[in-house]
Amino acid sequence: MIPLAAVVAFRPGLSSSNVRLWIPVPLFLVWLLALPVLVVALPIFYLACPARRVIPFRALWALLQLLCALRTTRVSIESREASILVHIF
Repeated sequence: MIPLAAVVAFRPGLSSSNVRLWIPVPLFLVWLLALPVLVVALPIFYLACPARRVIPFRALWALLQLLCALRTTRVSIESREASILVHIF
């Protein structure tokens, strides 16, 4: 199943550990907004696959597996100025 929610946490400095901005991101809204763009890009995708000798259904299956593998991804970036954490559920 593709991920449907994520959390982005932002802390504006290592010295100010009390302040933390926590933003829940509903990814299902992102998927709904991306759907019209994907529908328009699908015919281009099917025309480009034979040119690169790729089976279109296998490429779509691999893309779906990649999206499903994003679950439980955690990315943490820290520096002196800020700290950012992205957690995909």
